[in-house]
Amino acid sequence: MATPVELREGDDTLAVVYPELGGWLTRYARRLPAHGWVDALHHDPAVVARYPDRMWAGSPVLFPHVSYNVADGKEGQYRLNGTLYASPQHGFGRRVPWRVVDQSPSAVTMEISDSDATRPSYPFAFRYALTYRLAGGRLHWHQRIENRDAQPLPFSAGFHPYLRVPLSGPDRSRCVVRLPRSRRFHPVDQAGSFFDEPMAAQDLPVSIDASGTLFLGDLGARELSLRDPAGGVAVTLNFDTHPAYRFLALWAPDPASAFFCVEPWTALPNSFGRADGEVTVLPPGAVFEASLWMELGEIPPVA
Repeated sequence: MATPVELREGDDTLAVVYPELGGWLTRYARRLPAHGWVDALHHDPAVVARYPDRMWAGSPVLFPHVSYNVADGKEGQYRLNGTLYASPQHGFGRRVPWRVVDQSPSAVTMEISDSDATRPSYPFAFRYALTYRLAGGRLHWHQRIENRDAQPLPFSAGFHPYLRVPLSGPDRSRCVVRLPRSRRFHPVDQAGSFFDEPMAAQDLPVSIDASGTLFLGDLGARELSLRDPAGGVAVTLNFDTHPAYRFLALWAPDPASAFFCVEPWTALPNSFGRADGEVTVLPPGAVFEASLWMELGEIPPVA
């Protein structure tokens, strides 16, 4: 059985990470003055127990690509320099064990590097270090991706937070995602291309049907919040430290699910399969670093 790492900041903030299970963040919670303990992320021990099948909880890591790629009309594969590689949805990052390289009561740093498990689907030498840290009630995470190869390293990256709905109140249907202005991207022909249209800043109800996934880009701000007005609680997600994080994916399997996913990505689907894919390419020896944070807090309740 995998051993979790529990992080604590005093008696009022905690997070739980499973390094052996794909570096999986499964909990971030705070003790709020008017509410007691509140969880930001959907957490279900049954989901952890069925790992790596349908990791519909916490916040899985997406690497070396987000979503799916398409080659020869088939999802789950991509072609590079004439060679066809099979790669699962969202890549292998969430499916391989991570090594703990540093740990304190309030922070943990884990890493993965190329291995026999990664090279069949991703023929590059790399090192990816990921830190989760609690500070000031916030959960911070920092990623550092290093190209250790003699050739350029292509990738797209992201995170997949399953935000709990409702956070505290009795009514899921009143929860909203407060979004900045953006453009909505619509995939065409298995994401072989996209067309886009403007989308105004708004409070998007989580009761919408998001089973087909909404893809947003050209964001007016790289910060958003899921708000539970009846419960008087909100969780804010900020990813403004690196311009590569310029897309959002919004998803839930149905309008009644216990979570709503708000996912910061560096690319749209099929990033390896499109000539204009938003792939980040690191020269040999180069490093990509980005930081994000999440914060639970109280808001004035609305009856």
